[in-house]
Amino acid sequence: MIVEFVVAAGKKEQARGWVRVADGGVVERGESASAGPADVTFTATPADAQALHDGTLDLSVGFMRGQVKMAGDFGALLQFLPLTGGPSPHVRVAEILPG
Repeated sequence: MIVEFVVAAGKKEQARGWVRVADGGVVERGESASAGPADVTFTATPADAQALHDGTLDLSVGFMRGQVKMAGDFGALLQFLPLTGGPSPHVRVAEILPG
């Protein structure tokens, strides 16, 4: 599964990063657009992306509040989100953030 994360202010994209997730963890990471189509693309403002990076905002909570937008396969989202939660997540959100 490929997960992209876009940081944007208004309609202007500031940064983009992606990860390939397999076997419950990140197996590949890159900056800019991924080579193939993303299964899930998250978009957040710079402030919300910083909060995700710092751990003061949980990805699931940000998504449910509408602070983090999602485009793509909802089934893939439901597979991905549980990997990011709990006391020892399999995928740290900071790993998918660009920069």
